[in-house]
Order: sequence, then C-alpha cells, then structure tokens
Amino acid sequence: MPGFARAMRASTAAAIRLYRGDRILNALLSDRARALFPHFALYLHFAEQREGELGLTVGAMKAMCARLDLCSAGRCEAMLALMRATGLVASASNPDRRRRPLVPTDKLIALHRDRWGVQFDAMSAVLPAAVAYRAGLNDPAFVKAFVLELGRRFIAGARVLDGAPELEPFAERTAGMVVLFSLAQSSAPEDAFPPDSPVPYSINGLATRFSVSRKHVLTLLREAEEKGLLVRGTDAITILPLGRDAIERMLATMFLYMAECADVALQAGREASATDAVATLSA
Repeated sequence: MPGFARAMRASTAAAIRLYRGDRILNALLSDRARALFPHFALYLHFAEQREGELGLTVGAMKAMCARLDLCSAGRCEAMLALMRATGLVASASNPDRRRRPLVPTDKLIALHRDRWGVQFDAMSAVLPAAVAYRAGLNDPAFVKAFVLELGRRFIAGARVLDGAPELEPFAERTAGMVVLFSLAQSSAPEDAFPPDSPVPYSINGLATRFSVSRKHVLTLLREAEEKGLLVRGTDAITILPLGRDAIERMLATMFLYMAECADVALQAGREASATDAVATLSA
C-alpha cells in the first residue's frame, strides 16, 4: 500500500529527528523509558482527582515507574531533576508542606504536541481522520483527554510492541529503534519502505549520529542479525523479510493505538461542548 509506505517513512524520519533533539534526556534512559517517562509526568498531572492518581510528585512518579517497570527510583529522581533543570516541569505552590507537587510547563506540552503532531501528519497518508487529530492538538481539552486515554490504555496493558515483539530488545536499548529506523531511511525515496534491497551503513556514522559508542551499535546490529531481522555485509545491510514485517507491524499498531485514543479525545471534546451549550441555554 503506497500510502502506508509513505506514512512509515514519514513516521520514522520524525522519530529520528525528535530523538536527536533530546540529547540530554537520551543519556539517562532506554528508548522505551525515555519516550514514556515525560508522558506519564503529564498523565499524573492531568489524572489528579480523576483517575485515582495523586498528581505529579516525585513520590507518585517513583511509584508509577515501579508499576510500569520504567526505571529505578534513583533514575526517576535524576530524570525529574533534569526535567526541572531544562524547564520541562516546575515546582508548584501547595499549602500542604508535606506534599510537593510539580507541574508540566508549556515547554513540555509543546514538546508532546510536536511529537504527536508529526505522527498524525504521517498517519494522514492512510487515516484521513488524522487531520482532525492534528487540529485537536490546539485544544487543551483534547490534549488532556488524549494524554489520559493513552496512559489509561498503557496501564491496562496495551503495548505498541505487542504487534512486533521481535523489536522489543531494541526499544530497551539506547538509540536501538532509531538505529533501525536510520537503516530503513537509507534507501532512496522512490524505493520500497522498509527497503528490500541492501542499504549503505557506517558503524562510525551511526555511533556519531546518535551519540553512542561503536561497540553499542555493533551489539545492536549483531543482535538484530542473530534474530534474523537483517544481514550485514562489508558496507551494506539488508533488512530481511522478518525485519521489514516487524517494522510494518509495529508502526501499524502505533498508528491504530494513537488513532483510537485520539477518537476518544475528540468524542470527549464533543460531549464537553454539548454540555457547555446546554448549560449556556439553561442560564
């Protein structure tokens, strides 16, 4: 399906761009934890007094990280400290001195709008409703409902990698997924995506591009080769059918996951608007 190939190419290109823009946060957590940690900071903030959560505090975030097996308590504290230092979260005033809440800043929300927006743009090649999802990001009510639905489903057990468990080891390694995406992006724009012919690669180039060691890249590629996802040549790599299929399944799962949550958020917005309209008429 040409539209799906365009969507996958755009999605992976965006993931690479956003990864390279988060060099400081990348140093502390694996790809999976790095993607989820800031989201659950937003989730805890929005879920306070609604989903039974306690709001965004260091203690609540530590409990969430343990609950979801994201990272250790020490890494959680370090990540929150880094997010404070970089202006992604800030301390909030609270009359109860025993509780020290944090709040997401406009910078953190804008970062997420960027991440979601580029994925909605990519998805629009196969899901026309993604245009409405993209527009919804301008509505704070949509953003809140979207964050809550994404988080609720994840806590309930939904995982994007359920559709492609072969890729899970790469999500657990720093730069694992973007190295794989970068190899797929090495094909010419007119070629199939993921590419079914050999693509050039450089261990040094990948290590430099994603700020990891040559040994780290070599380990990733060797593991991928052992799993039958790709085969390495002297200066080219071929992504094998299993690897191409895994990338397709993972991205298809992600698109559907995001679309279902966005549909819930749009419906919540329509219901809120209807309630407001009724209240206005009754006033």
